[in-house]
Amino acid sequence: MAVLVLVIVAVLALKLAVGLVIGLVSAVLWVVVITAAVVAVLWSRKTLKSPRKSREVKPGPGPAPPPATHEDRVEIEMRRITEELRQQRGG
Repeated sequence: MAVLVLVIVAVLALKLAVGLVIGLVSAVLWVVVITAAVVAVLWSRKTLKSPRKSREVKPGPGPAPPPATHEDRVEIEMRRITEELRQQRGG
């Protein structure tokens, strides 16, 4: 009889411990979710209230790109690749 009482008490203690751990993890997760929601609301409010900034592209400090040549370099490379493919098919 004493063994049966010990087993029942052990099972109840185990269920209580598991429930406590699951409850704590759940509480922490809810705090994280609520914090993220508050941060998102504050960020979106700040973003919507801020004045619109112009999105102009400003030239960088680097040198200007070279002027376009008579033939585009991409087109030259495409011709070279096409010629290689023709040679592979034919040979």
